[in-house]
Amino acid sequence: MRAVRNVLANWAAFVLGTAITFVLSPFIVHHLGDTRFGLWGLIGSVVGYLGLLDLGIRVAVTRFVAFHEAKGDRQALARVVSTAMGLFTAGAGLATLLGGLLAFVLPGAMHIPPEYAREAAIAFAIGGVTVGVALIGGVYGGVIAGLQRLTLLNAIDLGGELVRAASVFIVLRSGGNLVDLALIQLGVVALRTVMYRVAAWRLQPWLKVSRDSFDRATLREIFRFSTYTMILHVSAIFIFSSDAVVIAAIMPVAQVTFFVIAGNLTQAVFRVLGGVSQALYPLVSARQAVQGTLATAGILQASMRLGALAILPIVITLLVRGPTFIGLWMGPSYAEVSGQILRVLCLGLCLFTSYYVLTQMAIGLNLHKGMAPAYVGEAVANVGLSILLGLKWGVIGVAWGTTIPRLILSLGVGPWLARRWLQVHVQDYVMHAWLRPLASMIPFALASAVVDASWPALNLMVFFAQIGLVLPLAGVGAWVLGLERSERALIVAALQRALRLVPAPARDSA
Repeated sequence: MRAVRNVLANWAAFVLGTAITFVLSPFIVHHLGDTRFGLWGLIGSVVGYLGLLDLGIRVAVTRFVAFHEAKGDRQALARVVSTAMGLFTAGAGLATLLGGLLAFVLPGAMHIPPEYAREAAIAFAIGGVTVGVALIGGVYGGVIAGLQRLTLLNAIDLGGELVRAASVFIVLRSGGNLVDLALIQLGVVALRTVMYRVAAWRLQPWLKVSRDSFDRATLREIFRFSTYTMILHVSAIFIFSSDAVVIAAIMPVAQVTFFVIAGNLTQAVFRVLGGVSQALYPLVSARQAVQGTLATAGILQASMRLGALAILPIVITLLVRGPTFIGLWMGPSYAEVSGQILRVLCLGLCLFTSYYVLTQMAIGLNLHKGMAPAYVGEAVANVGLSILLGLKWGVIGVAWGTTIPRLILSLGVGPWLARRWLQVHVQDYVMHAWLRPLASMIPFALASAVVDASWPALNLMVFFAQIGLVLPLAGVGAWVLGLERSERALIVAALQRALRLVPAPARDSA
């Protein structure tokens, strides 16, 4: 039940976070302009590489906190947290230094107009400090996640996003620039770090970070786990952050804007999947500690299917109606190019849920060493194809450079690893991961296409009303084809309990 609450809390945070992004993005683009907004996307991508200094340690903290908490071993838990803090403190100093180096080198190495070079350099430097502060906060965030208190974690994150959105609105209305945005980001991350620390202390008042608890044996244990987590993390950063860098290296930086608009929409899908994965880490670690690895096979099949059912309405809407939405949201000048990019990216996401869920479970089960070659291969193929196809077809080619490797891995590597690790038969994998979820969404997809072709949306209010009209078809399809009988029974029971909590209307005694 706690796992279900955690997933629901993650998705609630996703809805509110997406609403903030939806409202704020057009405002930022139109106040910064295409060139500055493209620069902001480039800065975010390049500074994101400093996140490599995480070394997979935050995930290790989450995994080991859940594992030791399930066993009731407080001393081991304290050693993990103190050792991770020592590592991240060193990483924070290095991130700050590297941010300064990026500020010195990159403005001259990219297609950045001279009039924006100094502004971009300062923003790069501030970004390095921001990453350093985030690393320190990541230890406490990992503790909260490991204790499966994701509702609290999401509340803190969402509060930070609200502060960031309000600050960005006020600053840009006053004529702010990239430096101001970077300072806002730093302030929000610092505030979030403080809140993580307070929350972790309230959950585990006995937990203290000290030099005495820094332990070399624990350090080796963390690195044994995090070495391959780091490889996955490095590869993922290249996969998700390389596109903007490739575009800025071979095209005018303003082209980054078209890609970032589409990419930000696909990030909504990953936030939904993140709601599943954050709950999976501690859940499967605790199950493994008590019942063994093979006992988690059922969790994998259910998570793949339910995760796909959660994201497919979003993916299908973006795939079928993405250009229409972008035209209404950002303006007609962005609809064609960003809409084409969005469709290419969503094509890969239709089958990606199973592979993503499998990766997150592998990390929670400490089996992720086997995924390292696939992740590295995807990163190399992504960068290589993005450059090759980008030179030939522009930003659309860069999108294909991301999608083609993603499709290959989803179709080939995922089923093989699930059978090897958890003895999940290929036919069961295909049925839970793809056939049932996709089949359940066919009526919704057809209705969305008909509506888009025959009923032009004149504004966003009409667009969302149209989605509301056809969305029940996705729910009916999921209920009939996507859910197991036991899952339907759980939903009915939950609704009955909720209805019993609602007082019946008072009757007139007369």
